[in-house]
Amino acid sequence: MSKKQSYMNNENILSEGFFDSLLKIFKGHPELKNNKKIKNNIKDLNKKVSNLEQMMNDELASFGSKEKIKLKQHKLSDFIKDI
Repeated sequence: MSKKQSYMNNENILSEGFFDSLLKIFKGHPELKNNKKIKNNIKDLNKKVSNLEQMMNDELASFGSKEKIKLKQHKLSDFIKDI
């Protein structure tokens, strides 16, 4: 049986995203992982994500939907796991 090519293989996935760019920066400069400003900005990012999640859920409720949206919160380790 021939081996079917998987398009979900990590080698085939494009890495042009925002978080991939951040990961490259942290790999090149590991001293950034202890920076308080960066940690505070990640907390701010999570607050914005929570606000967006709440706004989206409120909009869905105004349309009569009982569906809830849950967005992922980020940690510093999401960006520096390969260091």
